[in-house]
Amino acid sequence: MSIDLRKWKEIPAEELDALERSLSRFYRQPPPSYYQIAEQSAHGYTPAERPFHCHLVSQIKPGMTVLEAGCGTAHLCPYIEARGGSYTGVDHSEALLAQNAKRFPGARFFPVGTKLNEQFNLVASLYTLEHIVHPPAYLENLWQACRPGGLIGIICPEFIESPAPAPSVFYGHTPRRLRRKFQRFQLGDALGHLLDVKLRAPRWQAAARAAAPGAFWINLRPRVLQGAEYEIDTDAVHMTRLKDLVWFLKEKGAEIVCTSADLPGVSAEILKYNCYVLARKPEAPAAK
Repeated sequence: MSIDLRKWKEIPAEELDALERSLSRFYRQPPPSYYQIAEQSAHGYTPAERPFHCHLVSQIKPGMTVLEAGCGTAHLCPYIEARGGSYTGVDHSEALLAQNAKRFPGARFFPVGTKLNEQFNLVASLYTLEHIVHPPAYLENLWQACRPGGLIGIICPEFIESPAPAPSVFYGHTPRRLRRKFQRFQLGDALGHLLDVKLRAPRWQAAARAAAPGAFWINLRPRVLQGAEYEIDTDAVHMTRLKDLVWFLKEKGAEIVCTSADLPGVSAEILKYNCYVLARKPEAPAAK
């Protein structure tokens, strides 16, 4: 069976570490189309197509400092700078970061793992959380990077409450299309595919929806690591859900400023597959 979706806490450390190593290798040398696809999908911030991005950018005031974790091509950067903020981006690919630095000379860019001895007014994560093997640790890093009284903004897919499984989930023994399996007379693979689609995937989704917030479901066999050609989110390992993010931030004592569930004017089609949370970290307690 291809479907291997489990709660983060229930997965042995060695399995998570192996998955993280595989992903790190993938991100150090991603397919040529990887960042092109990401850039195209995020091109142009308009309220109709990118309501969450637009809302996040609207929070920027002159002089604010912004950290984006998993910045990719840094398409957020010019919007931050246009509103008088200063931008710092962190990502895996040093070649990409060098390209970003040339495009945005007023910003700063650092590879993942760099220790930044500062905190920021806004810490943003845009479509990165779904690629994280250890979601609680990643969210904790966002929290620690945020100044007291600052904002944390997260945009990611809604994989659990959405009508369709994540693109990284495949069925049967291989990530090939069902028609291709029948054409090649791979009947065992095709039968497993049908069983996954009709029985196993719906059972998992029902269990995931019923699970208490904070489950952080992980896909241990994403399509792209099983030989599939890269398409958007075929590398997703964390089955992101708005309820889990809100739960984590509330547990930390954050004020939930806004979520995709209460942001007005967002189309139903966007809400089916995407989620957003903006939270404020508490001010530091007054010194005694």
